[in-house]
Amino acid sequence: MSVRIFKAPGRINIIGEHTDYNDGFVLPFAVDRYVWAEIEENEEFEVISEEFNEKRVFKSPEKSGTWADYIMGVVWAFERKGYRVKPLRIRIHSNLPIGAGLSSSAALEVAVTYGISKVMNFNIDGMEIVRIARSSEVEFVGVRCGIMDQFTAVFAKKDHAIFLDTMDLSYEYIPLNLEGYEIHLIDSKVKHELASSEYNKRRQECEKVLKVLKKRSFREIDKEDLTKLEGVLFKRAKHVLDENERVRESVEALKRGDMAKLGELLVQSHESLRDLYEVSCKEIDFIVDFLVNKDGILGARMVGGGFGGGVIVFSKEGTFPEHEKALKAAYKRRFGRDLEVLEVRSSDGVMEVEEN
Repeated sequence: MSVRIFKAPGRINIIGEHTDYNDGFVLPFAVDRYVWAEIEENEEFEVISEEFNEKRVFKSPEKSGTWADYIMGVVWAFERKGYRVKPLRIRIHSNLPIGAGLSSSAALEVAVTYGISKVMNFNIDGMEIVRIARSSEVEFVGVRCGIMDQFTAVFAKKDHAIFLDTMDLSYEYIPLNLEGYEIHLIDSKVKHELASSEYNKRRQECEKVLKVLKKRSFREIDKEDLTKLEGVLFKRAKHVLDENERVRESVEALKRGDMAKLGELLVQSHESLRDLYEVSCKEIDFIVDFLVNKDGILGARMVGGGFGGGVIVFSKEGTFPEHEKALKAAYKRRFGRDLEVLEVRSSDGVMEVEEN
């Protein structure tokens, strides 16, 4: 059997951070950077990472505590649903930076899930692809992520963002009219060790909010309920409620082409993530503070789970390069490390790649 190639995109969430696992709203779009999965039948499960220059072999899905878990977790999730996956050779390569807030893990899971479904001739739809990919990360790898990342990698549409209600998975494509504007992703090259544990801790805190308020979902909570909370639980709940409102406002801003308003909302989101949800860090704050209010910069905020990773920047076309050089120099002086800047464009979701 010949090799078949599949690719899934990373994503940037314009706004709506830490709302997806709280039945909230998000506004992501897929970016033109990908994970490719080359898949063919084999005598045993053989997974190869070109980035890590490493090969691992498995008789059946089992955890190794490595990058391979994201792949073998997909096989495990298929088999748990009753699908029989024959042994495969799966070769992975990517131009998505790891840990920059572009959700490289979801892109990997979706590329592999979609690829296996096609190679094995499983007749499953897009939502089943999303569920299996997410199951790999949540139940096999053990990261309690929401559904946004896998959903975007499957359903993304070029030149559009997705206004997604994570409670009922209803969604609307919002035109991403960026003529005269640019989006950059700044990779801080920082990933603090507490990122995963603190992410899961935030989920637990949000679950405790529901328990204290005797609510089934954050969608049942209103501003008056906040008066019944204090300390950490008040801060976490206030962020979620305010962030949901910012997503709605951002959708309206995009629809009317009000990029200045969108930029303001990004900054407000970052301040909330820093002060209320407490998932930022000094490196990320430095980048945002450096850029905000600079000529041509409309807004910036941290993206992803937090404690490092990336910053999304909205700017007027052609204005960012003059700030980029100064930012890189200042960041190097302050933290002794280099950062990376990526200009990103929108992309479609997962697909099979036809070989030339």
